[in-house]
Amino acid sequence: MSRWKLYDHWYADLPTLSPPQLHERRELAASRLRSSLARGPGRNPKAARDWRERLRAVEEELTRRGVA
Repeated sequence: MSRWKLYDHWYADLPTLSPPQLHERRELAASRLRSSLARGPGRNPKAARDWRERLRAVEEELTRRGVA
């Protein structure tokens, strides 16, 4: 199994995940977003946009299910 499977199938996997798994994905996306926006050499605006979209997708799935 690819170590990148989590990222490759991010959007396709959301409907099949349990609420705790969705919360874990939300935390992962939020932490990656924070690190890509941090000052210094790690700053990456393109990655920040990507993680913001992934975070938004997870939050929309949680809202759709009424879990939030």
